[in-house]
Amino acid sequence: MTRPQTLHYKGDQRGILLFHGLSSSPLELQYLARGLSRAGYTVKVPVMDGYTHGLMTQSHTAEDWVGAAVAELKQFQTECESVVIGGLCLGAILSLRVAELCSQDLGGVMALSTAFHYDGWGNPWYTPLLPLARYVPISQRIRIREREPFGVKDERMRAWIAKQMRDSGDSDAGAASLRVRDILQARNLIAMTRRGLPRIDCPTLLIHAKEDECSTPRSSIEVAEAVQSRRIRLVLLQDSYHMISIDREKDLVLNEMKQFLSAGEQSCNNPTPIERVNVLRLFEPRKGVAK
Repeated sequence: MTRPQTLHYKGDQRGILLFHGLSSSPLELQYLARGLSRAGYTVKVPVMDGYTHGLMTQSHTAEDWVGAAVAELKQFQTECESVVIGGLCLGAILSLRVAELCSQDLGGVMALSTAFHYDGWGNPWYTPLLPLARYVPISQRIRIREREPFGVKDERMRAWIAKQMRDSGDSDAGAASLRVRDILQARNLIAMTRRGLPRIDCPTLLIHAKEDECSTPRSSIEVAEAVQSRRIRLVLLQDSYHMISIDREKDLVLNEMKQFLSAGEQSCNNPTPIERVNVLRLFEPRKGVAK
């Protein structure tokens, strides 16, 4: 297997640091990273030992992942005058944790498909039982295989991902399997991040698919209700599953990120009123769509 590589696109002094999901690679964010780079930003999607697929030869804790992410931010800040962070799935949760610890140093946080709750329709029946593996150490060695739809609604992309997993054991959507011990550490990260949400006060963008088969929009709504940011935007996608960075609406995701970044830059010079999400209206049907 080829060693995964950090994506690093040079641009101006506006930096964007993105974290991929657990046991995945920067490739799942490559489309968004390239699009942001074309808009002039300097973009980095790092690999991290014990977190990136192909670099998980040793056991790492949730605290190790957070420490590595904060170190990436500090190093990136020496390269850019301003930095916005973000991530996908557990990478979104990691970015929120870093935002809590370093909120005053950030221009914003962009959380995509935040996964606080594994309550989507595509999770295996035994998902609620996984925390019990803490009490049976030998079970933590078990690997859980990813399965269709692999977080992707687009059928052509899904077929390509299935082929990648068969041929090499990983794909643009992540590894073919996850270790139970890493899933337990992910739950530790979720717990510590949830407790810290009220301490996040930088601008916050949340993008989530209504049909997310892994984690319903409940997770993003929880973030929107808990953070203390003056500017919060929550976007619900209509035609994607969990992997919104590579699915049918990836162009919309990219455009939302660019608009969020642009609005943040403008507000630095012209402060705007508080903009918060009205979560009670999030699930109102669109005009012309039957209930």
